[in-house]
Amino acid sequence: MPIVRKRTPTIMTTWSYLLRRPSMRWACLSSLILFGSLYNLKAVQKYQTSSPAPSPAASDDLSACLLIKDDNDRLPEWLAHHFTTGPLRTLIVASDPHSHVFPTEILRRWNGTDGLVIHEWRDEDYIDAGERLQIDETVADVETHGDQAPLRGHQIRQIIFIKRCFWKLREMGRTWTMHIDTDEYLTFNPGSEHEPRPPLLFHPYVEWAVQSNYRLNMDKIKNVRIKQWGAVGQKIEEGALQYDPPLNIDDRYTPAEKNWQRRAEKIAQVRSRLPQVGEMTIMEFIRREKRHVPFVDRHGFFLPRVLFSSKLSNRAVAERGVPPNFDAFRFDTLRFRHHAPMGMMLHNKHGKSFLDVSQLTKESHIYRYMHEHSRSIMNIHNLLVEGRLNEMFLSEEGRKTILPFNSALFRVHHYVGSEESFNAKEDTRRNLDKYSFAGRNSFKILYEDDNLCSWVRAFVSAVGQKKAKYLLAGAADPAMNTKEGLAKIYLS
Repeated sequence: MPIVRKRTPTIMTTWSYLLRRPSMRWACLSSLILFGSLYNLKAVQKYQTSSPAPSPAASDDLSACLLIKDDNDRLPEWLAHHFTTGPLRTLIVASDPHSHVFPTEILRRWNGTDGLVIHEWRDEDYIDAGERLQIDETVADVETHGDQAPLRGHQIRQIIFIKRCFWKLREMGRTWTMHIDTDEYLTFNPGSEHEPRPPLLFHPYVEWAVQSNYRLNMDKIKNVRIKQWGAVGQKIEEGALQYDPPLNIDDRYTPAEKNWQRRAEKIAQVRSRLPQVGEMTIMEFIRREKRHVPFVDRHGFFLPRVLFSSKLSNRAVAERGVPPNFDAFRFDTLRFRHHAPMGMMLHNKHGKSFLDVSQLTKESHIYRYMHEHSRSIMNIHNLLVEGRLNEMFLSEEGRKTILPFNSALFRVHHYVGSEESFNAKEDTRRNLDKYSFAGRNSFKILYEDDNLCSWVRAFVSAVGQKKAKYLLAGAADPAMNTKEGLAKIYLS
C-alpha cells in the first residue's frame, strides 16, 4: 500500500479555507488590516516618533535639519520661536551619539503641536557602516588631528546628516529649509542704523569682504582700481576705523557691476517691505514676494549672522516681550539684547544657509562637491556655492548666491548664552581663546536689538497660556542636560 503523506496546511490554504466561511470572513479581513497597520507603523517609527501625518498644506511651511548635542536647555525656546515665526512644521533631528541626554522627551512633547511633525533619527537611520567606520577612525586619529580629532569626526557626521536630511525633505515635498544650531534663530533682516553703510555696489567680492570686515586678499582681486580698499580692511576689522569710502570713486562701471547695482536696488525695495516679527511669518513673506528678486531667480541664500553677548538686558525692558506669568529671563532672545557690530566678521563669523530643497538635484553643490574628503567639509556653513568662503565672489559675473549684509532679507541671531550653559557643553574649540566664553564676549562696541521682542507673546496667543507653559518647561535651565534634571522638570 502506498504511503500517503499528510499535507501540512500552508498559510495561504488556511486563509483560503477561513475566507470561504462567512462567519470568519470579516474577522480575517480585520486581522489583515490590523497587521498591515502595525507593520507600517513599525517602518515609520524608524524615522520618526509617533506623530500625525503632515497635511498637504504643510509642504509650504518652514522645515529644518537639526544636529544636536546636549543643548536640551536651549531646545524648547528654539522650537517655540521657529514654530511661531516660520512657521516650522517639519523638523528632522539627529543627536550626537556621545550626548549625555537625548532630546527624545522634549521632541515627543512637541510632536503633533498644530501640525508640527518631528522625525528623530539615530545613527543607523542615516549613516552606513562605511561612514560609521570613517567617523570612528577620524576621531581616533589624534596623530593627524590632535585635540581637534573629535571635531573632525563631528564635521563628517554633519555633512552626511545634512545631505541625507535635505534629500529626505525633498522627497517629502518640502521647500524652504534652514540648517542652524540651537543657539541660532532665523529672523528678518530689516534696515538698521547699526548696519554697515553705505552699501558697496561696485564689486560683489569687495562688498561682502569690506562690509564683513574680512581681511581682503588683494592677490585674488584682478580689478586694479579696487586695490584702494585693501589698506582699510584690517583697521576696520580691529575696530580702529569706521568705514567711510572716498568720494572720488571711479564711476565707469563694467556691465557686470551695473547689473549688480540694479539687482541690489531691487532687493532694497523688497527689503523695505519686510514686516515686524509677529506681523507675518517668514514663509508668508516668501510667498508674497516670490515673483520678485531675489526669490524669482535664487533658491538659496547665505545669511549673515549677528552674535549676541552674554550681557544681561534691563529686566524691565525684557519683560515687555512676555505676557503675565512668564519670566523673560528664561528666554535668551529676550534677556540678551546686546550684539556685536552688524557685518563685522571678527565676531559674527561666517553665516548660515537657507535654501529651497525642492530645487536640489544630484548636481547641486552639496551633492557634487561636499563629501568627507573635500575641503568643503570645513565650510559646513556654506551649502550653496563651490569653493572656500573667501573665494566665493571672485566671479566677475556677480551671480553668486551669497548676499552682503545690506542686501540680505533674513539673518541669523547667534547667542553666546549664559556662562553656565556655555561651559556645560563639551567642545574642543572652546579651548581656544577666541572660542572661549570670554573670547566670544570680547566686543569693543555693543549695540542693542529688539527685533525678536514680540515672538513670545505671539506664541502664547497661538497655543494658549497653559500649553505654552507645558511646551516651554525647562527653557534656559541647565538641569535639562542631565537625566535627573530632565525627569524632575518634566514630572513636576
